[in-house]
Amino acid sequence: MSMSDSHESPNLEDLTPEEANRIIHSHRKVRYASGTLSSVPPDLSHSKKRPHSPDAQEGRSLSHEARESIRTYEPEAVEITRYVGQNSIPALLREQTATDEPQDANFIRADMRSLLGLDNSAPFPLMSSRHLDRLTSDISSELPSDREVMKLFRTYKEIPQPFWGFVIDIDDLESRLMIYLEDRAKNARAAKKTTKPVSASWLAILFAVLAVGSQYHETPYHIRTRDAQKYLQISFHFLRLGNFLLRPNLDSIQALLMTSFVLLNDMKAEASWALLGLTCRLAQSLGLHRPQILDGRQSPEIVKKEMSRRKLWWTCVWHDTLTSLSFDRYPMTHIACCPIPLSPTAETDGWSYLEAMYHLCQIISDRLNPDAAATATYTQILTNCADVESIRDKLIPQLRTKDTCKSAMDRLQHYAIKLHTSFVVSVCCRPALQRENSQLEKSQKKYLADKCKENLTETVRMFLAMHQLSVIPTRSWAFTYHGLSSAVLLGILGETKADPEVRQLQGDLISALSATAAKEQTSPQPHIPRSDHDIELSGPLSRALTALKNIYDHGSVVGPTGIKREGSISGPASGTRTPLQINQLAGLPPNGYPLYGLGGGGQDQQGRGGGAGGAGMQQQMGTTGPLDPHQSAALAMAELQQQNGGQQIGAGAEYQGGVPYNMPSLPQPGAAGAGPGPGGVMPQDMSQFDPATYMSPMDLYDSIFWG
Repeated sequence: MSMSDSHESPNLEDLTPEEANRIIHSHRKVRYASGTLSSVPPDLSHSKKRPHSPDAQEGRSLSHEARESIRTYEPEAVEITRYVGQNSIPALLREQTATDEPQDANFIRADMRSLLGLDNSAPFPLMSSRHLDRLTSDISSELPSDREVMKLFRTYKEIPQPFWGFVIDIDDLESRLMIYLEDRAKNARAAKKTTKPVSASWLAILFAVLAVGSQYHETPYHIRTRDAQKYLQISFHFLRLGNFLLRPNLDSIQALLMTSFVLLNDMKAEASWALLGLTCRLAQSLGLHRPQILDGRQSPEIVKKEMSRRKLWWTCVWHDTLTSLSFDRYPMTHIACCPIPLSPTAETDGWSYLEAMYHLCQIISDRLNPDAAATATYTQILTNCADVESIRDKLIPQLRTKDTCKSAMDRLQHYAIKLHTSFVVSVCCRPALQRENSQLEKSQKKYLADKCKENLTETVRMFLAMHQLSVIPTRSWAFTYHGLSSAVLLGILGETKADPEVRQLQGDLISALSATAAKEQTSPQPHIPRSDHDIELSGPLSRALTALKNIYDHGSVVGPTGIKREGSISGPASGTRTPLQINQLAGLPPNGYPLYGLGGGGQDQQGRGGGAGGAGMQQQMGTTGPLDPHQSAALAMAELQQQNGGQQIGAGAEYQGGVPYNMPSLPQPGAAGAGPGPGGVMPQDMSQFDPATYMSPMDLYDSIFWG
């Protein structure tokens, strides 16, 4: 059928090259850049309503004041470029365009855009325009004062910005902020409002900056948390107002990165990780990952724009990679992408802190993702460690050593690089701590285990060195996770008793994470717990701190009353759960018996012969089925203990990686304290046993952090 210029949807099956060519040149437009990028309409805070839209009818009921307030946040007209692959239909349609026609004639008709997946003219799909307008009106009456804005902006610029670089051009943001505040103050005194339009996505950046600044400002915990949550919600409202899902831009990507960061520091790591995935998808839709060749013939303006896009993409890579590493999940930014953005002097003078972190995250993404880490050989592990450690030698001179640092910021960044690189080296060496790793020989395991301990210790040492100078490590989830998880793993490996320095570092870390702050008399909001402490941990970090205190005070992960599932030792935490008994920690049922017996063949996971004893134990316990590596380890030890006439197994013995592997004597049949099970082999309550005696270090570590 022939295609008319009406708004009737065309039939793609009948689409000929001539018809496609005519459609491209007609009606409303979607431009292409370099054959793979399409341009979308400006970032409008109020999309033009479609005919008969319910939202349009509801919007007419808003007050005049609300409409005036809304008009304040209309964005500047900016053309945004969207990325589509070269094999997509829009790109193929462009190939049908005559090469001698002007570039601005490459349009796609409006009624074709939805069929091609390029229609972004709809309003924000997850909230009605009426509700958006009402929220905007409410927010406009509760905006912070100029002094509050500047106070939190300075905090952000001086503390988080040098360490994370979320705002690509902080000087430009500050300049525009001054104009915005002056304009706002002028309108507050004038009868006639002459506010200049400000884009919704720019306001999203501003309030995201205020949210991050609130987390690092010197105010009590619940005040910081209250303000950060308030500004974060305002920032996200402006993201919705700018329709960030359908019309993302560079500003909205920066705001989303800071939103994820605030959620992470607020102990909402899973929410942060999920939002990072969305952010990276939106960044891909803008083609930030696609490189533009810079051969020296481009104008300075083009070079600056390209470097800004690369910085933003690699900031996405950074936070996606580090957060995914904490969960041992695959980062979604592990794709072919643009080169790391480097300053013109990077190759001669050395890398800045941010440039070094980009390179570190590149190594993590390429070599420590779950697939690569699972198949790494001993040689590859050593190569990974060496490449991570070499980053320290490629820094600018004032960051390479403590003695060459010229300022407090230099010293903090020097400590931070050593902390991150030491932690990543320890992650590289973790295969030596796994029970079932058969790729490594015993001598190789011992070398890697020792190297792991050394770098775990250095990680804690650098965390405390930073803590002496700044609040950055204790208020940042990544720094806290690296320091605390390293201290806990050292405790699991027995270093608390073996190394006096490790014990001292662990004690100092516990004090740092339990430090008290000045009491605040004003009542916090109901969902924000009052606290006398500077920080409050929850989730995995709360469990880890509890385990570390038990190791430090009692020499055992369990402690006198068992490890707790949630809740900070320093005060109440949100989302408190029931205590986690050791039975649950080891994968045992409430009666204390393992879920699975020994596997077939009469051998346990270490290859030790169980013979008839293994089958007999399995029959006694009434269990059948395959052996779970660590759920039935206690049963295996009990069996071996029986075979050795009650002799304590593991006392003085070593785990394969040089890790202590001690097991207390189990009650014998008929002995006092023996459980009522068949033969009295297993006690009724497994909580009397330290899980470190029958779980590999990494199994126990994972059970503490991720349950």
